[in-house]
Amino acid sequence: MLHQPGHVGLIPDGLRRWADANGATLAEAYLLGAEKTVEILLALQGHGVQTVSVYNLSRANLARRDDELDAVYAASAHFFSALLPAHFDPAACSVRLHGDRSLLPEKYLTAAHDSEMSMTGDEFRINILAAYDAGDELRAAHERAQREGCDITKSFDIGEVDMIIRTTSEALLSGFLPLQSQYAQLNFLTTPLNDLDVDRIDDLIADYRRSPQLRGR
Repeated sequence: MLHQPGHVGLIPDGLRRWADANGATLAEAYLLGAEKTVEILLALQGHGVQTVSVYNLSRANLARRDDELDAVYAASAHFFSALLPAHFDPAACSVRLHGDRSLLPEKYLTAAHDSEMSMTGDEFRINILAAYDAGDELRAAHERAQREGCDITKSFDIGEVDMIIRTTSEALLSGFLPLQSQYAQLNFLTTPLNDLDVDRIDDLIADYRRSPQLRGR
């Protein structure tokens, strides 16, 4: 029996190393990374994936140098304001930002909010994690579970992840949705995001479909 991943986690990585290896600026590397992320999202959508959660920035990442953060913010704003509306039907696709919005700059927040307001479909959902911290998420879920009298596993805004793709050979999740990723199939690629051939996504989906998904059973 073939199994279809409904929810894929994407951890784009290797952009700083790619910039160094290719004589590119951080701004160039992250802009290309935003475009590559859209290519991956389109490939996943084409395979029938319903939700993709993209790890844009952890809260710990906010301690990086200002020039790198500026490059991430500029590329992210371009992703929200230009790339998403150019490639996705707003009546079919939705966008949601998750994380501590108080830690993000106004330009980023404005672009993300505009995407959230204009893209309201339910056929393909894109979660963007920025200034995200798993501890914050767990505390918020605990408070919601107590308030609403439900099990904590039902109080998370983001549901269970079936497969995770990280564009680095480092076998780390770096705090990405730890509870939701308990039974996710993990894929750590040796190719940096900007060099990734999107055909590789086809291979990963095919591998998932062939693999038994026992989830502890």
